[in-house]
Amino acid sequence: MTLDLPQANFAASGTAAVGNFLVNVFELTGLPTSSGDVTITLTAPIGYTLSFASSLTSINVSGGEHNPVVVDNPLWTVSHSLASRQLTLTMTSGAFISGGGESILGFSISRTTANSGSVASITVNVADDLTLSYDSNLKNNVYARIISGL
Repeated sequence: MTLDLPQANFAASGTAAVGNFLVNVFELTGLPTSSGDVTITLTAPIGYTLSFASSLTSINVSGGEHNPVVVDNPLWTVSHSLASRQLTLTMTSGAFISGGGESILGFSISRTTANSGSVASITVNVADDLTLSYDSNLKNNVYARIISGL
């Protein structure tokens, strides 16, 4: 999974307190995922909130060089939200990632109460697939990225 973050800067308030980023979910074994079974969870640290719009078809990535970026948000739904800091997304019924393909998701993260100068991590997890229908390696499911210089 790839997490493209904004320029590691979030203002204390206003539009600069919000950054847009991407998560790319890749299929690496050459076989399509099973339909509608892929689930990921995105967790932001205390002091930030996350938002995901399933109607979004493109996003301008903060600090991005190739904007706008086409995203697959309509193929995913929020299946669980915990205090807007943790979002669980599940691929919609009938949707899948083709063999060797990817699904690109667009998110926004907002600074709420994070202290200036603090360092924080965002974590993305692919839900463990105990039946191995979409993920045959249970050890590959954590990716984190540090945000600093806030």
